[in-house]
Amino acid sequence: MSGAGITTGIKWSKRGLRKTVAMRFVLLLLCYVISPTFSFSQDIHFTQFFTNPLLLNPAQTGNFNGNYRIGFNFRGEWPWAIGNTSPYNYHTETPYVDFSFLENKITSGWMGIGFSFLNDEAGDGQLTYRRFNLSYAYHQAFDKDRRYVLSAGANVSYIIRSIDFAKLYFNDQWVDEEGFNTNINPHEPIIRQSFGMVDLAAGLNFAAQITERFKFDVGFSMLHINQPRDNFYADAERLGFRYQPTAGIQYTISDKLTLTANAYYGYEKQASEGLISAMLEYGFINKKSSVADNSVYFGACYRVNDALAPIFGYQIKKTRLLLSYDVTLSQLLNPARANGGPEISLVHVGSFTREFNGKKVYCPRF
Repeated sequence: MSGAGITTGIKWSKRGLRKTVAMRFVLLLLCYVISPTFSFSQDIHFTQFFTNPLLLNPAQTGNFNGNYRIGFNFRGEWPWAIGNTSPYNYHTETPYVDFSFLENKITSGWMGIGFSFLNDEAGDGQLTYRRFNLSYAYHQAFDKDRRYVLSAGANVSYIIRSIDFAKLYFNDQWVDEEGFNTNINPHEPIIRQSFGMVDLAAGLNFAAQITERFKFDVGFSMLHINQPRDNFYADAERLGFRYQPTAGIQYTISDKLTLTANAYYGYEKQASEGLISAMLEYGFINKKSSVADNSVYFGACYRVNDALAPIFGYQIKKTRLLLSYDVTLSQLLNPARANGGPEISLVHVGSFTREFNGKKVYCPRF
């Protein structure tokens, strides 16, 4: 990794400099392979995975109680790791919007279309991942009240990846007593510093309102169906098929208290990731309408063998804000100094009329 905090004017010992550079290189490698990925692929993940349905499963496009949904997610990673060196620069943000339209009152089906953009930057070399997405889904209800809904969706993305190799230091550039000499050719087999690729995904989802108090949904999506090539070097490897099963439940405990739980599992090229989350929602009842139009949230998300993140949030009418912070529990505990990273999600669901087609839609809660 490059050493923004390493200059010839800083009088560090050779041992200390080697140790610091080695630590930063390890963190870059880990973030390249683990943090924004499952392993050997550039797939972004969020602790609040359930707040970005278009990224999770294209079948969720347009599946909500309203006409439109606008969301934004932000995630930082290890901002205070590595101690005395400059902070590690890794952040991800993704705005999205999707619409529900063309309801067929005879068949009780409707469509959804969505657009999203994802930007991810990591390290001193500014390893950048930008993704433009177009999603489409069709939702078919099996009853007039839409208690049971089967959804199918597809997604096409155009991805641009880039890196500034001039800002990176390599082992071949180390000179005894001098430190790093960036004028030395590192002899890396680099053929490009940026490239683009098309990526295809598809998914299914089933949601069921079992009782007035209990509902659940299960989904499955598959990413990298066309297995695009993803590498800056000559021997570019193809992304592996990525399988993503998900599940969620919502149970209304009382008029004021609701429990929501979600689970996610991802598998790609013999690497996997699992997350579970649980939140309690406490609603403040409006005396005039006798319903809760303001709520507070508290809960936690656990990434298996990696991190624990407490979650807090507030919702006013149809707009919800959630805040979480990862606390690292894995073998990266010491270099990350127990820090993971902050994450924010903001979602607003709206309707063009006061009622969405005159009905309530029983769909996953986001």
